[in-house]
Amino acid sequence: MTSLYVQVKERLPEHQGVISDAETLLLNRRDFHITQISAVNANLAVMGFKVGYPYRVLLGFLDQICGNLIKNDFNVILADPSLAIAGFYSWMRAGGSRTFGRVYAPKGIGRFPLVGGLMKELVDDFVAVSEVKPDSQPSKDRQHLFTLVLGNTKRADQTVFAVDRFVEAGSGLLILKDYARVGAFDEREYLESKLIFPAITFEGHAFALKV
Repeated sequence: MTSLYVQVKERLPEHQGVISDAETLLLNRRDFHITQISAVNANLAVMGFKVGYPYRVLLGFLDQICGNLIKNDFNVILADPSLAIAGFYSWMRAGGSRTFGRVYAPKGIGRFPLVGGLMKELVDDFVAVSEVKPDSQPSKDRQHLFTLVLGNTKRADQTVFAVDRFVEAGSGLLILKDYARVGAFDEREYLESKLIFPAITFEGHAFALKV
């Protein structure tokens, strides 16, 4: 039996591609110049960071929020170490420096790829302003500031931890990576008990905004 991939691939022009498995068919038309036109891709290239497509989409959303919405001092709560690149990218795009923007990483910061030059200086600044300890959180005099909470959903406690940090913020954005993935711990009842009803991207990430 000829696979779906072969059946479709044979009918496409050479410049088009197809990816498929038993349940999904993805057509790549290749008529979008993403790498040339996307600010996210350009920044990632300079940084030397390599991430997958769903992560790039997440960074693209954060790029707009942090680059256009955040104008004053702000907080970034890295609720899961695996989102260190997203935390750094958000902090950088919001204008973070050693005197502007604070980062709280109660569960630590994941390892960064080795970079040099200006990017190394920015990464060093990001680490320098990051408070890494179990009880790390914005002080009362900073809770009113816009707070970006970056969380994961691989375990129930990860989801709940990020949600609780968002509840404490006066205003901000909650991001839950892979929230809609099969097997993820979305903890919808818990979110609803906190009156949080997140929107879901096509890639399965969740976000909730409060101003």
